[in-house]
Amino acid sequence: MFSRRRRKARILFGLSDILLTAIAFTAAYASRIVLPLERDFFLSIEVRALLLGFSLLAWLGMGLWLNVYERLEAGNPKVILRDSFHQSLLGLTSLVFFQYTLRLDLSRPFLGFFGIYAFVMLCAFRLAATRVVMAVRQGAPN
Repeated sequence: MFSRRRRKARILFGLSDILLTAIAFTAAYASRIVLPLERDFFLSIEVRALLLGFSLLAWLGMGLWLNVYERLEAGNPKVILRDSFHQSLLGLTSLVFFQYTLRLDLSRPFLGFFGIYAFVMLCAFRLAATRVVMAVRQGAPN
């Protein structure tokens, strides 16, 4: 029974990471388009979908690899901030390697916005969700 609750909590946090990463990607793209710099920034729909899909898998994979979802149950804000930072940093690093592998020319401000937005959104959600984690951990009725 207890492991089933833990599994549900990990799945919900993984799904929330996917959603928040997609929102961060979209917000970063919109922010970069509006930013008045020398070079215009535009990605085709195919490239945008490829980068978004890779980013979602990277953030989820880094969360699983770093065991972030296991430590969220502790509810320690320092651990949540540290793990979110590591997850965002490694996810962004993998995206940079991916774009260099495909020889894409992504905007550095876009990458910066994406990393910052993802980190802030993950932290805000995880810090706010500590009450939910405690309720799931204690077996409160849904």
